[in-house]
Amino acid sequence: MRLPRPDPDCWFDDPVPGDRRSWAVPPSHGTYQGLDLEQLDPGDEHQLMFLLEALHHDEEQDVPGPDREPNPRLHVLAHIVIANQLLADDPPETWQTVQRLAGLGYGWHNVMHLIMGPVVQAVFGVLSQEQSFDRADYLRLLAELPGDSPAPEDLT
Repeated sequence: MRLPRPDPDCWFDDPVPGDRRSWAVPPSHGTYQGLDLEQLDPGDEHQLMFLLEALHHDEEQDVPGPDREPNPRLHVLAHIVIANQLLADDPPETWQTVQRLAGLGYGWHNVMHLIMGPVVQAVFGVLSQEQSFDRADYLRLLAELPGDSPAPEDLT
């Protein structure tokens, strides 16, 4: 099964079970804005951002910005935080959470959006409340997923 095609010239495969790198950014094909996606390295921060932007091209974004309206840039940045955690395996609990949620039947985008909740909450706390990052709290939030989220079969 392929993830939604954001552009007629590019597409992304489902991640490979057990492969952290493919969960960070699913395997890509084709071109986006004239670049061959298969030639890009998710380990490079700029190329990672480009890949995730390509994956989200023409989608409505659901992470509100400071004005509480959806903010596509913030949405992609939250995906980048998660991708970087997966690529570095730091914290390892992020990968464990991905595997657990995938084992429950959640697909790539739903897993990323579930993890996005704790990521955004942690970033918001650090930026708006001028508090230190609380690793223990972040890991607790990951462990509580999926919480009261809809079951995988109820998501479209």
